[in-house]
Amino acid sequence: MTFDGKAFGAEIVGVVKGYLAKELAPLLSRLDALEKRVDAVPTPVDLTQDLADLKSVVEAIVLPELPSLPELPDIAAMVGDAVVKAVEALPAPREAKDGTGLAGALIDRNGDLVITLTNGEAKNLGPVVGKDGEPGEHGRDGFDLDAFDATVMDDGRTVLLSFTGKEIDYKVELGFPVMIYRGVYKEGSYERGDTVTWAGSLWHCDAEKTADKPGDGSSDWTLCAKKGRDGKNGEAKEAKPFQPLAIGTPAKGK
Repeated sequence: MTFDGKAFGAEIVGVVKGYLAKELAPLLSRLDALEKRVDAVPTPVDLTQDLADLKSVVEAIVLPELPSLPELPDIAAMVGDAVVKAVEALPAPREAKDGTGLAGALIDRNGDLVITLTNGEAKNLGPVVGKDGEPGEHGRDGFDLDAFDATVMDDGRTVLLSFTGKEIDYKVELGFPVMIYRGVYKEGSYERGDTVTWAGSLWHCDAEKTADKPGDGSSDWTLCAKKGRDGKNGEAKEAKPFQPLAIGTPAKGK
């Protein structure tokens, strides 16, 4: 087989041209779009004459002469003169005398406040402590421990506190969310704190009240103790005969 250089070169040139045409196709497309946008730009307008006309109009405007402002008085000097005259019109100060202060104070037997001044003078300022009022009415009798009673109600978690006296009768119920075992689960209503046995496991009721069965996907119950695995079956073995138990070391010859 003879190597044909021209055919090989022509094939290489064809491959290169195909590669360049493929790679340059997007660029040529963008250049074509850019040329169309440039062609669509309008031709600029020559505004040279318009600007020259506008300049001539502006230069022809004559500004009026501003009138001269009147001379303002010296405000600072006027204020200073007024202050000086006001100060000179003030009366001359008189010689001050020592004032009178508080030397002491007390409440007398009548409940009046009496103060003593530094010049020795005493003044009664009137009552500051009121007189005792009239005696009030007698209050109700209290209750002692004999009047108090606490009873656990039928639900097992509510305590009834009762206070019974001569003039008072008061009762209040206090509920405690304690756990109470209700036995093996039976269809019915259960409250929060109830625990039951079901399918070998211990369940706790979390809802205020529910009739759902534990273990059926209900969120009203929580598993407390899971059932353990069954043990292996035991083997029956023959009982060994009874052997007497010797305690201590037997004496020689016995």
